[in-house]
Order: sequence, then C-alpha cells, then structure tokens
Amino acid sequence: MKKITFILLTSLISATAFAQVSESTASATANAAADIVSPIAIESSQDLNFGKVANNAAGTVVVDTDSDVSTSTLSQIGSITPTAATFDVTAADGFSYSIALPETVDLSNGTEEITVDNFNHNAEGNTTGSGSAQTVGVGATLNVAANQATGNYTGTFEVTVTYE
Repeated sequence: MKKITFILLTSLISATAFAQVSESTASATANAAADIVSPIAIESSQDLNFGKVANNAAGTVVVDTDSDVSTSTLSQIGSITPTAATFDVTAADGFSYSIALPETVDLSNGTEEITVDNFNHNAEGNTTGSGSAQTVGVGATLNVAANQATGNYTGTFEVTVTYE
C-alpha cells in the first residue's frame, strides 16, 4: 500500500508540475503597420535680389517675402525690381514640415563682402504638405556699409525643409 501511495503521490506532484509549466506562459498578437511617405523636396524657383543700391551712405534694404521693399534707407537706382526668393516645397499630403533659414550670408564682389541677415519666410501656419508644390517666399535684409565698394555682389544661401 505504501508503494501505491508513493506512486500516487509521485503522479500527483508530476501532474501539478506539468500544469504549472503550461500556465506560466502566454502569448498574444499585435498588428504591425507602416506609412510609406514620399520624400520631401524643395526647389528654388526665383532668386533673392535687392536691386541696384546707391553706396553713398550706410543703410539697409529689406525685401519682404512678397517682393515688396518694406524698408530702405538707401536709394534704389535703375530698373531692376527687388524680388524675394521663392521655393517650391513638395511634401506628402497631411504631413507637417519645418523650414530652416540661414542666420547670415555674406555676398562678395570678388574682393569685398556685404552681409545679408534677418531671413524670413511666409509659410508660417501653412507648413502641412498637400502632395503638390507649395510656394514659399523668402525675404531678408541687405546691410550696406558707408562707401561700400561698388560691384556686383553675389552669393548663395540654403533653405532646408524637414518632415516633423
């Protein structure tokens, strides 16, 4: 009888151990998803141009994002109309993006430099992609020194767009 009790007890312990093993694991499933979004793109469509400016005094020329000259303490000369730069930004429909502008840029006539700063754009509150090109105007301030050397000052600046 001791043998039967021992065998029964051993069987009970073994059954309990197997029952605990099967109850100590569980599994579940989850969904997986991905949104494949077209890459953001930017293309320059018009250059920033401050026009022809007299160099007889120090001053500034401010070209707004809509190409208006909002402030100029200097005389505009000739028929070149100042223009804001424009960029075409293409971002996926419904996806927000940010625009990064330079702080300052130096233009050069080959020997002398002139500083452009206060870059700004007109896309505030409208930086959500539509899937089509959206035009963004960029304006800035030209800082002319007294008796600035004459010449054609040129340079480049970079505008960066990034999905948020």
